[in-house]
Amino acid sequence: MLLATLFQAGQTWHNETLATLKQNTLEFLQEETRDLPASAEVELFYAQLAQVEREAQLLHDKIERLTASSNQ
Repeated sequence: MLLATLFQAGQTWHNETLATLKQNTLEFLQEETRDLPASAEVELFYAQLAQVEREAQLLHDKIERLTASSNQ
């Protein structure tokens, strides 16, 4: 029973330490070195990218309609 408790405590410590290391590394790369963009910047980029994709699809559809009408 004691061994199982010690093992579980060790596993909990390991998981918490790993999570802390990941968070610290992420913050260091975003804030200190600026090697990674902040989460808000990434979200904005993907939102803008989705908007460009929608606009490109609309343009493609319009070109298809104009091409079809000019061929008639």
